[in-house]
Amino acid sequence: MENFNNLLKQVGRPYEMFNQDGTYQGCFYPVQFLYPDKPRYKLRSKDDDKNYFYGIAKLKQHCIEIKPDELQKGDIIATRFRNELHVAVYYEYDKIVHVFKDNTLQISRLKIFRNYQCFRVV
Repeated sequence: MENFNNLLKQVGRPYEMFNQDGTYQGCFYPVQFLYPDKPRYKLRSKDDDKNYFYGIAKLKQHCIEIKPDELQKGDIIATRFRNELHVAVYYEYDKIVHVFKDNTLQISRLKIFRNYQCFRVV
C-alpha cells in the first residue's frame, strides 16, 4: 500500500487543521491522505459534538463496519473522545496512525482507545 508508506513519512510533522476549502479536517487527516478519492467530510469545527454523529454517519455511508479482530492496514478506527469523534487508521501489530497531541501525525497503540468501531473503506 504505497499511500500508507507515504503517510508514514508524514509522522512527526505538523498538519493543517483545515482543508484548502476552509472546512475543518481535524483528525480525519490520515483518512483523507490515504483515501483522497473518497468524499471529504465537511466537519463544522473542533469542539462540536455534532461532528461525532455526522462523522459516524459518513463512515457508515462509505465504509463497511468490521470486527476488531478483522483489522487490516488502512482500516479506520473511530472512537468518542471528549464528546468528539476521533479517527485513526490501523497500521499493524495493534498500532494506529492518527493526529493527536501537538497537532502532529503520530503512531500510537490501539489500546489508548477503550471503546471503538472499526471500518473498512469499500
